Amino acid sequence: MTYPGAQATYRLADALFLIGHDEFTGKPHVAVDRLECGLAGAALAELMFEGRIALDGGGIAAVDPRLWQEPLTDLLITEILRREGAHPARLWIRYLRTQLNINERVGTRLVTAGVLRREQGKLIGRQVRWPATDPNQAASPRVRLTAMLMHSSPAELDPGTLLLASLAEAVGLAAHIFDPQVGARMRDCRRFLPAQLDGLLAAVVGALDASTTTVRR
Repeated sequence: MTYPGAQATYRLADALFLIGHDEFTGKPHVAVDRLECGLAGAALAELMFEGRIALDGGGIAAVDPRLWQEPLTDLLITEILRREGAHPARLWIRYLRTQLNINERVGTRLVTAGVLRREQGKLIGRQVRWPATDPNQAASPRVRLTAMLMHSSPAELDPGTLLLASLAEAVGLAAHIFDPQVGARMRDCRRFLPAQLDGLLAAVVGALDASTTTVRR
């Protein structure tokens, strides 16, 4: 499922990545580990929308093994196929974060598309930044999501938009970059998610809780 912007069409993880970063500075609006959990869920959701994987009883299993010539999702389906059987979505989210570097891979997909630039900090430990080549274009997923939430009730939204709003709210973006009224609408979206997408969101929330616990320790 894709999301039209001012001059482009974005996949779900791309839209969340753009919403999660300042279009001018390229800095994330929330902690990177939180955004990574959301991006991992969004990337898995792309495969679910395409009918390539399914979530059953909390476990993710491949349904359609064909490659679609899209580097990121083809990599994910290949990894899922390598591990036969269904494995918990929460474990896949952690794997995408810690082993596949999902933030870097989604950012690179947007660089390849000409939407962002990748800027490496010169000092050791300095965070990578992802400024936009066209700030208006990069802001379009946030603008579109805001407009849809303000002009439609959650019950009227498509599953992809519901999940995008729910993921953005779960990782903390609602409180940082959205108006409180929009944030309230975002919190309502989860109630209208189809069962499989709600299960995926629950796995993201579980991964977020585990990440927070690890940091506190």
